[in-house]
Amino acid sequence: MKKVGLIVRERIVDDIKLGAKDASACFFLQLNRIPAFSLNTMRNGLQRQGAKLFMAKNTLIKKAFKDVGYDDVEDLLGKETGVVFVSDKDAVKACKALVDFIKENENVIELRGGFLSTKKINSQDMSDLAKLPSREVMLGMALGTMVAPLTGFLSSMNQVILKFVWTVEEIKKKKS
Repeated sequence: MKKVGLIVRERIVDDIKLGAKDASACFFLQLNRIPAFSLNTMRNGLQRQGAKLFMAKNTLIKKAFKDVGYDDVEDLLGKETGVVFVSDKDAVKACKALVDFIKENENVIELRGGFLSTKKINSQDMSDLAKLPSREVMLGMALGTMVAPLTGFLSSMNQVILKFVWTVEEIKKKKS
């Protein structure tokens, strides 16, 4: 018969594995005596962005990530570690929410780094990621860039037609 503590630890490791497998990005945070209200505020903000905050002992996090295939998580772990699993394809939203929350609570939370797909990123990369525009804005910018040559062509064709109409109008005025 297994002890209750062992069953609980196995369950925590399984939850972390499941989160890491399903996540498009994983961000590691160091939490330093964060008040419960602030922690709940951060969790709710992340949940609105399609992310989930998970806190556990470093040994359990290390074991779970090693089982999933991420061996180099040692430098991402702090005293009290939280892992944010982003299930949405747009990890920028969750990263922006984290960076905004950290700006308000600089003394209690620190970005450590994480994984974006399978690429390891550091805290500076996360800050740079938060500065990117949202997915919708980037898609709009790409679409505008692709449509720009057609728009320019159509406006030049419109000018040719307008010049022809103006010329006909001027000839009509001179004859009358």
